[in-house]
Order: sequence, then structure tokens, then C-alpha cells
Amino acid sequence: MIIQRDLLSTIKPFLNRKEFISITGPRQSGKTTFFGILNTYLTEELKINRDLIRIITFEDRRILMQFERDPLSFISSYLIEGNKRKFYLMIDEFQYAEYGGQKLKLIYDTLKNIKIFITGSSSLDIRAKVGKFMVGRILSFYLYPFNFKEYLRANNKRLERIYTQHNNQIVEWLFQEKEFEVKRGKDIFEEEFIQEYERFCIWGGYPSVVLTKSELERNKILSDIYNNYILKDIKTLLELATERNLFLLSQYLATQIGNIVVYQNLSKGSGLDYRKLKKHLSILEETFICEAVRPFFKNRQKELSRNPKIFFTDMGFRNNLMENMNELDKRSDAGAIIENSVFIRFNELSKEMRKINFWRTKAGAEVDFILHIKGKIVPVEVKYTSFNSNKTPRSLMSFIKSFNPEQALVLTKNYWGYLNKNNTKVLFVPAYYL
Repeated sequence: MIIQRDLLSTIKPFLNRKEFISITGPRQSGKTTFFGILNTYLTEELKINRDLIRIITFEDRRILMQFERDPLSFISSYLIEGNKRKFYLMIDEFQYAEYGGQKLKLIYDTLKNIKIFITGSSSLDIRAKVGKFMVGRILSFYLYPFNFKEYLRANNKRLERIYTQHNNQIVEWLFQEKEFEVKRGKDIFEEEFIQEYERFCIWGGYPSVVLTKSELERNKILSDIYNNYILKDIKTLLELATERNLFLLSQYLATQIGNIVVYQNLSKGSGLDYRKLKKHLSILEETFICEAVRPFFKNRQKELSRNPKIFFTDMGFRNNLMENMNELDKRSDAGAIIENSVFIRFNELSKEMRKINFWRTKAGAEVDFILHIKGKIVPVEVKYTSFNSNKTPRSLMSFIKSFNPEQALVLTKNYWGYLNKNNTKVLFVPAYYL
């Protein structure tokens, strides 16, 4: 079963441009399948001749060796003599190529009418091997596991339609300041959405997990993603003799989502000294396992010097590490799971900005997320409880009084609302519509 990915709409405007396209993301997030989706779009919607499209993978060592030895001859072997139309070449697992960036630059500068797409499972590899050589010649995009909309697309088309309508309004309000008529009170679809959203927050969005109905199979798939893919990549990048410390670090981080990192505790829990710990954390970020969120300060030096929070990029992966796939109402970490799930969505929405913070004062006031949108700050508070009125959380009010943002967002369990507080527009929406 092939599920349409939102990334397709994102890259459509760039298909006729000359620049090559890079797609990075976690292993098993659907990058290979996405090439199939893109191929279908090119042939069926844009009416591109199938002979002008080719998908290859550098996991095939024979193909990789040919490319590395003579990239121009290799690429030319796919081109049709006398053809003046654009040729589309999709290369999966490009990170395996030695000096790949230099070879892509040579192809870009030498051959005409060719559009190359590449994928990779490590942003470190792609940036190091491609980015510095392809400045101005390549556009980068990210493909994560299914978001909630794509999850609904696979499981409940009716709820997807409802979600799309409300999500578009919320996103346009956030990123374009486009006002809409806000409903007041409890969401009429809350029961159906809460059931699906909480299941999504437990099992995550890896396509093979979402499309598998058996709980036993889903657990096996999540374990295999860690053991067969993640460890293999990370062990290579870190040149590890054993993965024991990496596993201990991953498990400890899984218990700490939403909390400020204490490096001393991480070092003790993982058995890694400070230098090795920082390197391991960096690799976990570069391979799309975790992301660091730093505290909000107007002084940039303070922001960089203070300890971050760590969030996972897929909740199924995290919960499998915890060996706990229980439903949300049976868990002590339910609040942290929702907060991390919200982060995953904001990380996807604002990836190009790469700027999400949290705010905490010495007095204990805290706002979960501070978004940076077009030079402005938008505080976001996650309150996954049932609201009965537009009651602004105390910490959010403290932030509003201190920084006077134009907008603020409160993510509730099932409640819609709107008010103006000290000239700040505060929107209350159910978290599942984000």
C-alpha cells in the first residue's frame, strides 16, 4: 500500500528548476518509496516519458563502482542520444559515494538537461560529501516518518479531510497571520481524533509500522529499525567496536524527553566521558534519532552555553527503547510523550528555519516551545487536558508580559478558543489538529 507523502507538494515547484534535489531523513522513513511516488507523478501528471526517468541505488556496489570511476560516462550511459528533453535520475543511498559532492558538481557543470535527485540517511554525510561542493546547485529537503495527516491518510480518510481543513487554518494563522473564525468550546470530533492521535503518539510514524496491524509485528519492526539500521549507520560513523554505550545513551535519553540535559548524568548513565558523549549526541542528531532544543535568550551566547532539552524524532522508536508501548492513560510519561509529539510536528513545519527554543526562568516559569517565524517569536504551551474556558496558563502569561509577542498558541486536548491578552492574540486548539 503506497501512501501519498506531503513532501511531494513541497517539491513540485522545484521540479522544473535546474538545481539538483537532496532528500535526507531517517532510515525506513520512506525515501526509497518516495522515489516511486515521484516517478508516478512525473509520468502520470506531468506526462514525462518513462524512458526519461531512472531510479538506481548505490547499495548496488556494481553501480556505485561505475559512478565512482567515471561519473560523466556513467550518467551519460542513461541518456538517450539526440534527446533534448530533461532526463530525471534518482539515486538512492547517495551517502555511499566517495567524493560524491565533487562528482555531482562535475555532472552539474558539464551535462545539460539532467535533473538528479539523491537520498541519504545521514545529514552529516550528505552535508560533508555534497553540501560544500554543491552550494547554489542543490536544494535540500527532509523526509521524516509519517506525520499525523499521513497517518490518517493510511487509516481514516474521513478524519484526514477534517484534519486538513482545521490544520490549514492553524498553520496559516501561525505562519501567515491569516485570521479565521475560531470555534469556541469542545471539538465535536474529539473522541475519534483522541483515539487515533494517542495511538499515533505511542507507535509513531514509520511507514512500515503504521501500515502493519499486528502489535507483535509492529514491535518487531521497531526493534529491527534500531538493530539493523540505526546501529549499523551509527557504528560506522563513530567507528565503534561495541554498541553497548550507544544503547545505554539512547535508553537514558528516552527517559529524559522534555527535560533539560544534565551531561554529568548522561555520562554516568552511558559510561561515556564528556568528549565521547558530545560526539555520540551529535551523531544521534545527524542520523535523525534525536534533536536538541535550546533555551530562549535574547543573548545568543547565553542560548548556546546553556544545556538543551532532547527530543526524539519518532515516538514509536522512543517508546520501543523504553520497552513500553502501553496506552497513554496507563503511563506516567504521558505529558512528555505529547510534548515530544508536538515538537516532532513543529520540527517538520519549521525545519528550514531550524529555530525552536524553550523558555524557563530561575523562578520556575516555563513555556514549552518558542517558535521563530519571520523575525517574530510565538510562544506555544502544550496543555493536553480538557479545557472549559479560555484560561491562559500562568507561565505563558508571564512570557507574554515579558516579551509582548503578537501571537501565542495553547495546544489543548479537545478545546477551541480565542482571546486577546495584553495585545497578544492567544489561540486555543486541540493538539491533534496541529
